[in-house]
Amino acid sequence: MNLIPFGLRSDGVYIDVEDATRGKSCDCVCPSCGIALLARLGEVNAPHFAHDSKEGSKEEIEACKFSFYVSVRYMLKQLFQEQGLLMLPPLDVDLDGEKHVITKNTRITYELKDLAQDTYINNVKFDIVIAVSERKLCLYISHPGRPAPIYDYLRMDKHTAVLELELIHFAKLFSESHRLKSAKQLLQDWVESSIKGKHWIYNPRRSEWLEYQRTKEKPDEPPKSTLDRIKEQIAKTETCKYHCVFCKLDFEGSSLLNRCPKCNDYLCVIRKRLNSVTSTAVKGKYRYR
Repeated sequence: MNLIPFGLRSDGVYIDVEDATRGKSCDCVCPSCGIALLARLGEVNAPHFAHDSKEGSKEEIEACKFSFYVSVRYMLKQLFQEQGLLMLPPLDVDLDGEKHVITKNTRITYELKDLAQDTYINNVKFDIVIAVSERKLCLYISHPGRPAPIYDYLRMDKHTAVLELELIHFAKLFSESHRLKSAKQLLQDWVESSIKGKHWIYNPRRSEWLEYQRTKEKPDEPPKSTLDRIKEQIAKTETCKYHCVFCKLDFEGSSLLNRCPKCNDYLCVIRKRLNSVTSTAVKGKYRYR
């Protein structure tokens, strides 16, 4: 995309080409490279700005290959300071091959006092940060030559969400609809009403939802009965030799409560020796003296 829809006027304001004076009188420079622009308002092509070949060399102009996206990014940041609406895309998650929608697309309103630009959060720079209730919504504007970074430092932050605005989708919208609306109106409609090109890089609600699902899949185990706890303890103890004084019977058992397998009494059972016994006998078997 070589057309430049927005220019930087000498007073520091970004303007739509349709609001500019034709030709060099537009008094604008390229937001990307700073070369003076010409406003072209023809009927064949979409109205656009173009580099003034008298103000920059051919090499400098050709090197400015992302001028469309850079101009849109700066105009987008200016629009956020002029309006208070933003359409958020739905938040979904893929779990076991199934797509689950956590939140639907939502239009939020914000006050300009809650908006900051070029702000660092946890050592990460964002184009726009909006304070929403007690959380922060961080926006990163991406385009060819400016991909969104990977924000690993925010994975443990439960109060910060990161939304990517992909300008390559707006470029397609501009190409298809520039004859219907001005570039600025198309951009404003995209921000306020569309979910295309908006992607959640990170949202703590996704992690919260997944954690909740794991909790549901693994319900709390019911409390164990006293008998179950005794059985577990018996299974953990060493096997020893015991002697029933009443029956004169030797048998193997655990170091806890042992009943004589012959008379079923435990009061007359004594441990034959203190050290544990290594035996190949099958557990539960006993032998008479």
